[in-house]
This record gives sequence, structure tokens and C-alpha cells, in this order.
Amino acid sequence: MYSPLKFYAQEMLKNIGDRGKEILSFIYPPITMYESGTDIIIEADMPGFEKKEIDVRLDNNAVLINASRKKEEAGTTFIDQRPEKISKRIRLPYDVDQGAEITAKYQNGVLTLTIPAKGLRAVKVE
Repeated sequence: MYSPLKFYAQEMLKNIGDRGKEILSFIYPPITMYESGTDIIIEADMPGFEKKEIDVRLDNNAVLINASRKKEEAGTTFIDQRPEKISKRIRLPYDVDQGAEITAKYQNGVLTLTIPAKGLRAVKVE
């Protein structure tokens, strides 16, 4: 039996779910950024993505992380909060040498970037 109230409630919940995924893709992935010696280390939690789906770029004093994946639907999906696309811009706390070697490693769903900081050096304390 058709019920307009039930139909509108379902559509409203569907739209809320879609908006929630958009907000989640803006703040996702959670990151940790810290200094290690003369490097800036960024760790981003990105489970469920493949290496080939992840694109990392250095843009002046910011790191851009973009990723997208295609999920195959099997049956009826009731809740889906995992984003299909990620676009994150991370502002770096130090200047970065644009020609420096930046390494990226993706293991167990964690993307780890090692970025040499310009003018940052470790001082030995005696």
C-alpha cells in the first residue's frame, strides 16, 4: 500500500545519507602529521583503497591527496558511509624544497608520506 508520508520519510533519510557522505569525504581521511628529524611525516588512514587509486601531489606548501574507488553493489545496501572519492588538502607547517625526494608508502590501509622540510635541521644537544 502506498503511503505518501512513508515515501517522503524514506526520501528524506536517503538525502541525509547522501549529504553525510559528502561531508565525510571532505574531512576524510583522518591524518596525523608530525616532525621526525628533518622530515615531515603524514599518515592518512585510507582503508579500502588500492595503491593505483591514490594520487598524491605537492603544491607549494600543501599536499593534495586524491583517491577514488568503484564499489560493486551486491544486493541491497542499507547503510553506506564509506566515501567513494577523497580530496584532501593538507597545509604543511614548514617550507618544502620543491625538488626534494618525497616518499609515499601505502600499507595496511595507511598512506605514509615522508617530506623533507626546507631549512629544518636537527641540532645535537650535548
